[in-house]
Amino acid sequence: MRLLPLTVFAVAALALLPVGCKKPPAEDPTVIKAAEAQPGAAEVMAAIEKKDFEGALAALTKVRDQATTEEQNVQFMLLARKAREKIAEVAPNDPKAMEIVAMLRGMVTGR
Repeated sequence: MRLLPLTVFAVAALALLPVGCKKPPAEDPTVIKAAEAQPGAAEVMAAIEKKDFEGALAALTKVRDQATTEEQNVQFMLLARKAREKIAEVAPNDPKAMEIVAMLRGMVTGR
């Protein structure tokens, strides 16, 4: 008889599991454009294209330091996420890129 409540709990937990794994909703295109237009955003992406990940981190730090409003902070977070995703693409084959991805994760969550 005690097995029944445990089974019900396990089934309910498994049913709810996919809810926590959903991807966040797509960002507003105007927010994306604003993030890409921030002063310094072009330098971040150019450094990533050159595989200058330390330069990208430095440029992203400048963008973060210039963010003074909540809207700018949201734009910074979006830019940082995009930068992290781009660098993460090469991280499995580049230990320095993997280190920068970890730093970016800390920069975004530690703010």
